[in-house]
Amino acid sequence: MLNLIFSAKWALDAAYHDRMAAVALRRIDRGMTPFDVIKADDRQAPYKVEVPGNDASPEASANGYSSLGRAQTKSGNVVVLPMIGAITRYGDWCSWGAEDYAAWIMELNADPSVSAGVAYINGPGGEVDGIEMLGEVIRNSEKPIVAFVAGWAASAHYWIASQCREIIMESETTSSVGSIGVLAMHVDASAFYEQEGLKVTIIRSEGSENKALFNSVEPLTDEIRASVVAELNIIRGTFIQKVLSNRPKIKDTADTPGGVFSGKMYHGKLAIKEGLADGIGYLGDAVARADSLARKQAA
Repeated sequence: MLNLIFSAKWALDAAYHDRMAAVALRRIDRGMTPFDVIKADDRQAPYKVEVPGNDASPEASANGYSSLGRAQTKSGNVVVLPMIGAITRYGDWCSWGAEDYAAWIMELNADPSVSAGVAYINGPGGEVDGIEMLGEVIRNSEKPIVAFVAGWAASAHYWIASQCREIIMESETTSSVGSIGVLAMHVDASAFYEQEGLKVTIIRSEGSENKALFNSVEPLTDEIRASVVAELNIIRGTFIQKVLSNRPKIKDTADTPGGVFSGKMYHGKLAIKEGLADGIGYLGDAVARADSLARKQAA
């Protein structure tokens, strides 16, 4: 996890990134590991669930799929997919990963007892790796997926939400979406190592002069900074393109100063006004909307 925080590219709310980085640095300073605090895998759905009976598809075998909550509706069962906490590709600490979410969606499409899904979203975003893949799985789902934003859908979480058929926000005032953007963090630890009496030297083979230049023990030059920014710009461009392709009501462009694509968050009615969401309601309303879309599609 520490390696991801310091080296990966993130579609993540900046404030959350800073808090997590501070926690990680404190753990390094104290000689602790995540396992000193978290002893078990507690990746469970945030609500009481009912395990499907004999009506479930025998193919429904993705990790965790059988324990997902589901609501009986006129069109069939609507599966609720918990997408909570910072996302990595394979999951981490106490959260599922993008690969798990994608597998669940493929399973619900293969499950004859299921008519639709609701992505229960509450999170700050996460690692870029795997998010585009997950977004495409959601976008191409034969059965409708509706996003329900309980608290916030920031950055990568909004990338996911934007690929759903519709986005329902729980509250006009406390639910928010946005933070469309990409960041990377560089920690220059050279002064720390020097203070500890350590001198780190990276030795590269001949012809590998550009190998791992973005690291924490060598100075961040203007050339390296420009290279990282260029890479982040490409990812941001893809992010914006994917959002706009499924959210045509958004009027801003990528170059609008202080606009939707500048990294801002939007609450409730303002998010709807800007085309970032479709309505306000509770989880039951999102389930009902998914049911309605499924029945309309089957008609």
